[in-house]
Amino acid sequence: MPIAPPQPPNDQLDWEPALAYLPILSAPDFDPGDWAGGGQLGPNHYATRYVAFSEDIERFITCLYDTDIVAGTDWTTWLREGGEAFYVEPDRLAEATLEQCRMLLIAHVRADRFSEGHLLETLRSGHLVQLLQRIRTLVDQDA
Repeated sequence: MPIAPPQPPNDQLDWEPALAYLPILSAPDFDPGDWAGGGQLGPNHYATRYVAFSEDIERFITCLYDTDIVAGTDWTTWLREGGEAFYVEPDRLAEATLEQCRMLLIAHVRADRFSEGHLLETLRSGHLVQLLQRIRTLVDQDA
């Protein structure tokens, strides 16, 4: 059975607020944040390390939720059934549809809740910028 796409459908979304972050995220001096915390607090107490995102990334993530771009869907099954290839094989991203790009964006944002640092790595590697550039191309084609 095919995985139901997230709601609302792609053609009902306003992608522009999220795509407005593309120049910020692709700037050569952009800093998405870094690992923080961690270490021993006392004889038997340790603090967990966590990612402290920049304010721009915090606003970007909030924007994705506020615009319903990141919405409920079975993104884990989608990844297992082939979606992961768009991340593992970056050249495939050039062929991705808007629906596939949205699913991948959802997967990256949601995966970070389960695997701290995932989103930071996609930002540092340039993959998230490539994904947003592909979305920009697809949105402009539909305009």
